[in-house]
Amino acid sequence: MFKRLLDLWHKDDLLKQAFGDAVDMLKLSRELFAKAAAPLFSGETADTQTIYDTDQKINIFEIEVRKKVLEHLSVSPQQDTTAALVLITIAVDVERLGDYSKNFFELWELYGKRFNTGYVFESLREVDDNITRMFENTIVGFENADSELARRVMASHVENSTSCESIIAEMIQLDKEEDWLTCNQRVLVALAARYLKRISAHLKNIASSVVNPFDRIGFKPPDSSGDIKEYED
Repeated sequence: MFKRLLDLWHKDDLLKQAFGDAVDMLKLSRELFAKAAAPLFSGETADTQTIYDTDQKINIFEIEVRKKVLEHLSVSPQQDTTAALVLITIAVDVERLGDYSKNFFELWELYGKRFNTGYVFESLREVDDNITRMFENTIVGFENADSELARRVMASHVENSTSCESIIAEMIQLDKEEDWLTCNQRVLVALAARYLKRISAHLKNIASSVVNPFDRIGFKPPDSSGDIKEYED
């Protein structure tokens, strides 16, 4: 089905423009995440204004996608509305990628330094590396209707979700006498894990549009039972 939608996006002028905007949004969100995560993970500095300006550009793209989709539906109401709805749904997820990336950067602004060494910080770095690969696979998978790459993204989210939930649980349940982290570090780690999990989840939602019909975007692909199965978001 997605390949049919892709063909339509490439043929119809307004939908083609909206599709191009959605892809540009996604690439910009990849750039924003890389810049936003660098200070905490590698100690690289990032310009605050650049972070917020990039997030604003993503917001503008979302508005443009809505405008073009609405205009398309106004002048061509008989056209396949599913293609328009998918683009709007994806644009919402990409906009949320920008918001959570910005939130991740704000953690560094509050904390003021990079993550320390230790197994819990290494676990977060593994999730960060996984998300970086997810961005690449999501972009290529979405542009080319590559269901294999899309399924790879969806599988990666399951791994990220499990890791992040384990980290958050440990920060909450760790006994004080066994605690090797300060209170503010525990809060930092828990929030970082939550933001990374949400970024991973929105990438999963976008990738699922390549695999699933519109009504199941964001859910696991249907199996023989037809049951609706959710991801741990």
